[in-house]
Amino acid sequence: MLNNKWKIITEKLDFAFQPIINTTTGKLYGVEALLRNVNEAGGFYSISNFFDEAFHQGVLYEIDLILRQKAIKKFTHIPFKGLQLFFNIDNRLLYMPNYSSGNTQIILEKYNLNKEHICFELSERGTLQDQNAITSMINKYKQEGYDIAIDDFGTGISGLQLLYHSEAKFIKLDRYFIQDIETDSKKRLFCASI
Repeated sequence: MLNNKWKIITEKLDFAFQPIINTTTGKLYGVEALLRNVNEAGGFYSISNFFDEAFHQGVLYEIDLILRQKAIKKFTHIPFKGLQLFFNIDNRLLYMPNYSSGNTQIILEKYNLNKEHICFELSERGTLQDQNAITSMINKYKQEGYDIAIDDFGTGISGLQLLYHSEAKFIKLDRYFIQDIETDSKKRLFCASI
């Protein structure tokens, strides 16, 4: 159970939706849920700091579920049909004693959404302490019908391992590899290879 401090913090948190555009059609494909208000809600200096503190206090999974529900609820109010919600998950969820599967499906049923509307994003910034556990979590999400994306690919040292093990449907390259790609043949080759 979350203590009152964390309950108050999570009530004050909100999400902004960043559009994801299909470059072939030019149409809106989906949105990424971006957490907002961490400083105002609890005095955290960054989103990473917020999740680090939740992890260290052992409440990361409970908070993640609250945030999933908040994001999904807000997502249902977007007036466009057929969009996909990209939701970031912290790899450290696996190390929480109360981690269990099936909770996302319960939230989706509450808001009358199908699994096809959700894509879980993994970041290389997260820890890869136990590659087998992360591979198991990814496979479980995929077996349950969820799409997987790798976020900020190229920012960490374990990115190729994550790419190899996740068999992600989407790879979101870090801005470094896209910036000035039209004049940088090495970046074009790198991105084409990936």
